[in-house]
Amino acid sequence: MIKLIACDMDGTLLDSQKRLPAGLLPALERLRERGTLFAVASGRQYAALRRDLEALVPHILFICENGALVMQDDRQLHIDPIDAGDLPDIVRAGRGLRGVYPVVCRAGEGLIEETAAPGFLAETLRYYPSQRVVHDLMTCTDSEDVCKVAFYDEGDAQTHELPSLKERLGDRLSVILSGEHWVDVMRPGVNKGAAMRALQRRLGIRPEECMAFGDYLNDCELLESVGESYAMANAHETLKAAAKHIAPSNDENGVMRVLQERFGL
Repeated sequence: MIKLIACDMDGTLLDSQKRLPAGLLPALERLRERGTLFAVASGRQYAALRRDLEALVPHILFICENGALVMQDDRQLHIDPIDAGDLPDIVRAGRGLRGVYPVVCRAGEGLIEETAAPGFLAETLRYYPSQRVVHDLMTCTDSEDVCKVAFYDEGDAQTHELPSLKERLGDRLSVILSGEHWVDVMRPGVNKGAAMRALQRRLGIRPEECMAFGDYLNDCELLESVGESYAMANAHETLKAAAKHIAPSNDENGVMRVLQERFGL
């Protein structure tokens, strides 16, 4: 029996227009009646997930910040922050990269420098609605609850900022591609899969009693942490190769179609 389902948001649960699938809330209620919990697993800030999924808050768990933070009903269940001693080097690592802007992601807010481009500030409001603009991020590197530092690249993050950040930070920190324009720097071993395993231990649920859906490289560990793993038809080819199953694409209501078929909803 599947007792816990974790689902990525962008490119997975949401369609290309960033819309939730119709009928999701009744489906989650029926799953809960069967004893199955549902978690969204995203690189997004908790405030952004809470804003976009307000009606679902009492019904689901939130794996946020690519696994560094887990929330339920506004309660913090798990946090795995970056060592404050590493933060200055992380901020400095992005300063020589043209068109790259950092967000220092604390548990409750995202910190952004006032010199950032206006387009970047508008973009981050989508993912970090709880944000604070500061004069210099180097004055904010003593925080003990920084989940990650997210770098936004105006160009292609995979070919531009990812190699540079890996070269400078990859020997002691986790540097992962989380989207076409985003690279996340986190504590080593922190990812959606590690957060899923923390939830499994907390809830007394075995990996084979879990299911997960994803579409991008930052979902690899999540899919490895469960018995029933689904990559979307629109997923990165590397993730498809690692998944046990392929679900229809996010624009074909893939997650809901699998849930309806597997659970008879």
